[in-house]
Amino acid sequence: MMMKLLLVIFSVISPFSVQPAAVPAAHDMQWTAMEEKASEVTLAVDRSETFQHFRTLNGISLDDTMDDLLAKKGQPGHRQEDPYLGCPEYHFHDVKVGLCEDTGVIQYVHIDASENHIMLNGKRIEMNIEAIHLALGKPYYVAEDGEVFLRGDQALKVYMKSGYQQIEGIDLFDDTVS
Repeated sequence: MMMKLLLVIFSVISPFSVQPAAVPAAHDMQWTAMEEKASEVTLAVDRSETFQHFRTLNGISLDDTMDDLLAKKGQPGHRQEDPYLGCPEYHFHDVKVGLCEDTGVIQYVHIDASENHIMLNGKRIEMNIEAIHLALGKPYYVAEDGEVFLRGDQALKVYMKSGYQQIEGIDLFDDTVS
């Protein structure tokens, strides 16, 4: 008898019991309203995709015309011939632009290391290699005179002193134009 009683008690309290448990009626249960909280998820971000294209450097696009350039930057402070391209280089307060007048095509946009930062696609990046790596990821190519970042046909080259992490200048140019 004692054994039957133990088996009945065990079967009632056992998690393997097949007897249905009595479910209290909804009006007999205590309800507490809880505020739903959105869980915070921090995802690892590949910062190199932040700049999927290089559209502008300090507000200048390689697709700009001379009129666009003058409208954006005003009259250049200085003009000199680029000995490599045979085209004039226009000097503005924060940028130099190589523009061939016969074709009307901007060959490059250059920022000197004397600037504290660059504006790439309208986003500010400090003028140091760590900030550039954080924004652009790993370079596509490391040359003796600097690092090259590619996005489509556009290239951004960060010129550095050989053996140092010190930036000398940055160029935006079309990688397909030689």
